[in-house]
Amino acid sequence: MATKGYNSYHGRTPLWKKILIVVLVLLLLGGGAFLYCQNHLVYDENGHVHLELPFLSKKEPQTQPSGGEQDPNDVDFTREEPQGPVIETIAAKELAANALESDPSATLPAEQKTVVLDVKLADGTYTYKPSFQAAGTVGSAVSTENLKKLTAADKYVIARVSALGDTAYAKAHVEDAGLLRTWDQWLWYDYSSECWLDLTKPMTQSYLKQVCKDLTDLGVDEILLENFGWPAVGNMPAMVVPEGTDKPAVITEFLKALREELPKTTALSVLLSRNAPENSGLTGDVLAQFDRIYADPEEVDLTALTATLPADFKRESQLVQWVTTAPASGSYVLAHG
Repeated sequence: MATKGYNSYHGRTPLWKKILIVVLVLLLLGGGAFLYCQNHLVYDENGHVHLELPFLSKKEPQTQPSGGEQDPNDVDFTREEPQGPVIETIAAKELAANALESDPSATLPAEQKTVVLDVKLADGTYTYKPSFQAAGTVGSAVSTENLKKLTAADKYVIARVSALGDTAYAKAHVEDAGLLRTWDQWLWYDYSSECWLDLTKPMTQSYLKQVCKDLTDLGVDEILLENFGWPAVGNMPAMVVPEGTDKPAVITEFLKALREELPKTTALSVLLSRNAPENSGLTGDVLAQFDRIYADPEEVDLTALTATLPADFKRESQLVQWVTTAPASGSYVLAHG
C-alpha cells in the first residue's frame, strides 16, 4: 500500500549525472577559452606562434615630442590651393587662323613653349566646335580634338577671343545682346562693317562667360580678350549707351564675375589694337585688373599706356608686345606672317 502524499521515491541525484554536468561545463569553458585565444595568437619574425593576452602584455608609454618637436611620422597633408595664375615673361608665337585643321602639337618645335591661337573671330566664327550652340560658323569635331591635343601637350596655350565684336551673335539676338544705334534701334556697325555686343545686357555677359568657360574646360591656360569694352572708334554719337552708364564700373563688375566662372589659375588678359580713349571704358584702373596687356607698339603708345597703370605693374611680364621681330627684352608675341 502506497504512503499517502508520495507517488514515487525521490532520492539523491546519482553520481554519474553530477560528473556529466561537470564535464559539460568544462567543455563549454574550454571551447570559449579556445575561441578567445584564437584571436590573440601572434606569429613572431621566426614564424613561431605564441599567445599574447591583452591583460598580460605590458604597454610601452607613448612619448610626446619635446619642445614643440614634430613627430617624423606625423605627415601634414594640408594642400594649398593656388590663389591665381603665374605671370612670367613669355616669348609667344601666333599660330595661323586655320591651325586647328591639323594637329599643331605635332609640328611645333619643342622649344616653342607658348602659343596664341585664334578661337573666335569678329564675325562670330569659331575655329573649333564649341560645346554650346553657336550663332556663327563653327569648326569641326576634329578641330576640337586638335585643340585638346594642343592643351594636353607641354605648351602654354593662349586663346584669342573676339569678345564683344561678334556679328553673328548680335544679328541672332539684336534686342537682347546687340549694341544698337540711336536713330532706328538697329545694330551699330564699326568701320569694318562688324557688329558688337552690348556689355550692359545680361545675355551678352552670360554668353561671354559661356565662351570663356568652354575654353578653360578644353584646357587653355589664358584667355585673351580682343574687341573688349566699347568700340574706341566709329560713329560714336550713333551708339546707344544707356543714360548714366559707368563704363569702367560695368567692365569691372563683369571681370569680377567672369573670374568666378574660371579656374583660379587661368590668366585673363586684354588686347589693345589702338590707344584706348575714355569712351572704350578701358581706363588705367580697368586695365590694371587684367593679368596681361597685349598691344601693338606701332598702334599703341606704350609709354603713355604704362603711365596710366599702377606702380606695381610689372612691365617685363605683364606688358606683351605684338610684333613681327622679337624685342631685346620683355614679353612678346610674334605675329603670324
